[in-house]
Amino acid sequence: MANYTLTDAINFAQPQIEYLPLTAGVNNEPAMTIGTGIVDTVLGPPFVWDFNRNNTTLSLVIGQQDYPQTLTDFGILEKASLTDATGKIWEIKDVYNSACLGASTTQQRPNACAVQANNFGGAQTFRFMGVPDFAYSCTLIYQKFPVRFTSLTGTWSGIPDSYSNIYMTLFLAECFQLAEMEQKAQMYRQRGVAMLLSVAQGLTEYQKNAFREQYLDRDKQDMRAQLRVQQGVQASGA
Repeated sequence: MANYTLTDAINFAQPQIEYLPLTAGVNNEPAMTIGTGIVDTVLGPPFVWDFNRNNTTLSLVIGQQDYPQTLTDFGILEKASLTDATGKIWEIKDVYNSACLGASTTQQRPNACAVQANNFGGAQTFRFMGVPDFAYSCTLIYQKFPVRFTSLTGTWSGIPDSYSNIYMTLFLAECFQLAEMEQKAQMYRQRGVAMLLSVAQGLTEYQKNAFREQYLDRDKQDMRAQLRVQQGVQASGA
């Protein structure tokens, strides 16, 4: 259950950044964008969570390849399975979110499913390959779309309070960055990523390393910028 609010994170961070204002901008910025960015990170790919999971059922028709849907909370497709009229169930092994499937008229039991179109406003189209050769009931399991903060009293998009150490640490890291406390920002960012990856099940080592490198790349950029400044000062003889 999620009870902690964005205000709780702000109250946690401010004493550690010498009470630098986090809501002085329009629409309580920069706190709103920092919080939303962290929610997007925790609930976005490659992560999948039991608390962020939902499902829907499609009725597949013989010869119909595309199925428009209206799922207002749809984020990414995770799993898909078929059930025939006798109750036999097959998992669809190939599931795609950003890759598409070509048009086809070849009928067979579908072995691939793709999010063919998604306007991120509640409308999706799912395409199957092959084209259904019988009537099937298709269960789609998906991760819900992260809900952005719209107020300081908003909770952390359904993320359980037991994970608050993760998003509070990542929030504090960005606050340290705003306060120009770069070393602390790097330390807390690394700590938050380590916490996040430690509880993220189902990821390969490649996925973990890719996420870690991408998220922490800003640390390398900051270090390179600092090094360039130091080199410039030394070259000028100051």
